[in-house]
Amino acid sequence: MGKLSSILKLRPYIKKHRLIFFAGIIGMLLGSIISTPVPYIIGIIMDKVLIAKKGYNLLYMYVGVIAILYILSYVISIASNYMFVKINNLVVNDLRCSVMDKVMELPMSYLANTEKGYVQSRIGECSSVGSIFSPTYIGIILSLTDAVLALVTMFAINYKLSIVVLILTPLFFFAAKMTMGNFMKNTKEMLENNATLNGECFEIINGIEDIKILNGKSSHLKKFNEKLSKLVKSSLKQSKSMIMFMGNITLINNFGTLLVLLVAGILILKGQFTVGLYTSFSLYIAKVFSSVQGIGSLGTMIKPVCLSIERLYELLDMDDENTGKNQFLNDKITNIKLENVTFKYKNNTKNVVDNINFEINQGEKVIIKGENGSGKSTIIKLLLGLYNPDEGKILCNNIDITVINNKSLRERIGIVSQSIFLFRGTVLDNILYGQTEKKLEDVETLIKKLGLEEYINRLPKGLDTEITQNTSGVSGGQAQVIAFIRVILSNKDVIILDEPISNVDALTRDLILGILRDKDFGGTLIVVSHVIDGMDFINRVIEIK
Repeated sequence: MGKLSSILKLRPYIKKHRLIFFAGIIGMLLGSIISTPVPYIIGIIMDKVLIAKKGYNLLYMYVGVIAILYILSYVISIASNYMFVKINNLVVNDLRCSVMDKVMELPMSYLANTEKGYVQSRIGECSSVGSIFSPTYIGIILSLTDAVLALVTMFAINYKLSIVVLILTPLFFFAAKMTMGNFMKNTKEMLENNATLNGECFEIINGIEDIKILNGKSSHLKKFNEKLSKLVKSSLKQSKSMIMFMGNITLINNFGTLLVLLVAGILILKGQFTVGLYTSFSLYIAKVFSSVQGIGSLGTMIKPVCLSIERLYELLDMDDENTGKNQFLNDKITNIKLENVTFKYKNNTKNVVDNINFEINQGEKVIIKGENGSGKSTIIKLLLGLYNPDEGKILCNNIDITVINNKSLRERIGIVSQSIFLFRGTVLDNILYGQTEKKLEDVETLIKKLGLEEYINRLPKGLDTEITQNTSGVSGGQAQVIAFIRVILSNKDVIILDEPISNVDALTRDLILGILRDKDFGGTLIVVSHVIDGMDFINRVIEIK
């Protein structure tokens, strides 16, 4: 849980931008080296200039040297910090693309049973991964260079005080480690509760219309408050762990500084040390202690990021829908056969499809008929490889569909689903969706061929009509026609129409039926419907009981 080794999983993303990454590291190292002499020079100013009253010129010279070192360190720091900010954005964006790519490849058996808001929240965790490249975290790791250089200088100043510091150093480190406590456990619980709450938010926003109509506000608000309470509780636990951690570190730091002051004071009174050297020493101690504290607490700070990496890789390492499906359909689909196919959805106790058998050959126009709930739409999902049968086989060209690559399968099967989903963009964008080789001219030619010019021109801006969200901007019937044009344009081997006339107006119904009656598809047409009125063009009826 939150193992530091999880960071190694980001190597492919870092490697892609390694020049920027190493430039940032080199810049930080140079900044550390340049700033190392500053405390020692301040000590010299105290002893040899101010206390000894050597004059203004020497003071100006030493202050000028420090100013130059500060400016160099500033310039290098700005450049290196920018490098890490840049790689932060680049790596996070690459990771976000990888996760989104994976989500779109996940099997429907997972996606259909997981709240969309929950998945969205998991994708959002990519942003927290980027913090590992922040100058703060990188600076803590590279502060070891500061600590080593400071210790070397401290031994050169006074080995007795340096030994005291070395004795105290492990205390700082182990105090930082031990006070972590249940921080990671609380962090994981908080992340999970946050994802669950986001899932509830997504459901409320997605179903707001039905919530209003059904007066379901109180029940949804109750569930929302329950999940919110869990999140608040876990968040408070995590904050308490962090408060204890910071308090313990501050206490140890104060007493450590006090002990060094005591020893240094004794040495000064004995004439074995100077105020200026103590000033330098104190500045170097701050570097050493802050570095050790930072390294000791780094696990606490980075482990939430490691936990996010692990959670993201739970998605990235999942089998996608094409796992084990290595065979490609290189030839036109000439035959589809279902042999004793049985299927039920996860958590269902009853089979949705039970021992179904039928065969469809190239060129046929068939209708799969059955009452609502008989499994017609589920059969279509099985034909498209969205789900695999629990029992029996589905064969395309005598090849078991469970070994056929889904992309190659869907390149040959087109569908107009019962619930049309249109994407943001224009009507033209939606017709051309997924068809990069087709252009405006192809769409206009097809519309003319199908006799749909007048119908499309009724839209506010024709093909340029904007669709804002799902089908917002067009009616249900218009959405059906848009999807219908899209599937005809794709020129697939098999065209499936799922309930093409059940939810449309009379004009759209007559329009679609006329096209289906008169157009020669050149392939196989499968119509899924519980009614057959007006479908005299059908060759055969397959009834599902």
